[in-house]
Amino acid sequence: MKTRIIAGVIAALVVLGLVYWAPLGLTMVAVAICSVLSYLEFDKLFFPKPVLIRQAGLSAMVLLTLMALRQSFEFTFILLGCFYILLAVVHVVRSSLNQSMQEVIQHFSHELVGYIYVSGLFGFIIPILEIPGNGRDYLMLLFLIVFVGDSAAYFVGKKWGKRPLASKVSPKKTLEGALAAVVSSLIVSVVWLTWIYGGVVESRLVVRLLLIAPILSVLAQLGDLFESVLKRSQGQKDSGTFLPGHGGILDRVDGLTFATPVFYFYVTRVLERI
Repeated sequence: MKTRIIAGVIAALVVLGLVYWAPLGLTMVAVAICSVLSYLEFDKLFFPKPVLIRQAGLSAMVLLTLMALRQSFEFTFILLGCFYILLAVVHVVRSSLNQSMQEVIQHFSHELVGYIYVSGLFGFIIPILEIPGNGRDYLMLLFLIVFVGDSAAYFVGKKWGKRPLASKVSPKKTLEGALAAVVSSLIVSVVWLTWIYGGVVESRLVVRLLLIAPILSVLAQLGDLFESVLKRSQGQKDSGTFLPGHGGILDRVDGLTFATPVFYFYVTRVLERI
């Protein structure tokens, strides 16, 4: 427990520095490094035998997609389509080399899911950060909702949790912990509003923000459960050992999987148009 808390505090300070005080370029480098390390964790989960060409190629595609998401969603979809075709061609060639058809399709599916999963997980962080005016504050709000909610679910579930949330997927998660995460999302949103706006804020913004906060909390918990499904399918408890007491990077940031893209579109299409 002590190791988990210390590692969590250090990680929180690093994230705070990257969001508010680090130059954009340094934050981008940090996101890029985390995305590559996360893909390698995913690769290790589903491919016991490391293959440098596969790992380098998929990591490069993830980085290209992160760059594309900053520029144009249209170009990103073109890139995704091209990658899909390229990956399909590669596996057609593999199947013609007397490899098992079942193994070829399995590899194709795992590589495609890994690419989309990691790209979606990290691809919207910098676009949120670059939203004119309040980008850094919006990103911090997202992190607060996801990570404070995760901690609230952990501690409340451990202390008072009795009803399992999804026992086959994650035996330790409870309905009480899930509810604590949702409540914490509303609390940190109110704190964020007071901090950023000093209590002087339009009622429409308050309503729209408090509407999305619990939705983001639920999405974060779904992202957590989805990563648990990925790990359980391979008989693993953690995706890695990068963070002492927390597991791998994916274990720590899995809550961002679904919450980040939804939050980006909500901010740019709703909050920023008030």
